[in-house]
Amino acid sequence: MNRELTTKSETVDERPVARRRQAAQQVTTAQDDWGLVEVGVAADGEILEVAINSALFEHVKPMDLAEAMLQAARAAQRRARQLHR
Repeated sequence: MNRELTTKSETVDERPVARRRQAAQQVTTAQDDWGLVEVGVAADGEILEVAINSALFEHVKPMDLAEAMLQAARAAQRRARQLHR
């Protein structure tokens, strides 16, 4: 019986750690207003991935692409902060 209680106790204690680990590995994504760029960030806001819409890429100026990247990154970071409070 003691062995059973110890095993259950260890499992219960590991749940919050597992949830935090899973949340830390979660990627939060957001796009800019034009759907040109999608950015994925970690729970701490670190940028992990950037995807550019190839159908629109050749039709935008570099300055607009840069603005779209910043907008998507900020939106993803804001969303990650809200999800991981």
